[in-house]
Amino acid sequence: MVDIKLQEGMIYTIQKKVNYEDTTVSFGRSGIETLFSTPALVGLMIEAAVELVGDNIPDGFITVVKKLEVTHDKPTLQGMTVTIKAKLIEIKGNFLRFDMVCFDELGEIATGYQERHIVNKAALIKKAHRRAESLETKQ
Repeated sequence: MVDIKLQEGMIYTIQKKVNYEDTTVSFGRSGIETLFSTPALVGLMIEAAVELVGDNIPDGFITVVKKLEVTHDKPTLQGMTVTIKAKLIEIKGNFLRFDMVCFDELGEIATGYQERHIVNKAALIKKAHRRAESLETKQ
């Protein structure tokens, strides 16, 4: 296992004003284009966890999502500000679990969790290339 400087209970918060590119129209849904999209929400939740990990793992290592669950309960309009809070709640070896909550100016709009694994970046890329080689042999 790699040496990490993370501790359970660490929190990272991101705030963002919902722009046009964060709305549902940017993800193929017309008719409700003034609403904050779930894909944009998930992206911010992932960003918050990645930022929390930051430089707290050795060079050459990254974290990757293994599992993600999100409940997006309330709509948020373009122009409002969303706040995502990621909290590291469990560390077991290379396994990290984060609880996440999202608010806008009117209250909580979403909750979720994500499980991330600390992996060697070079090994991960090598594995992806080996996997892609099977496509070349099929052609």
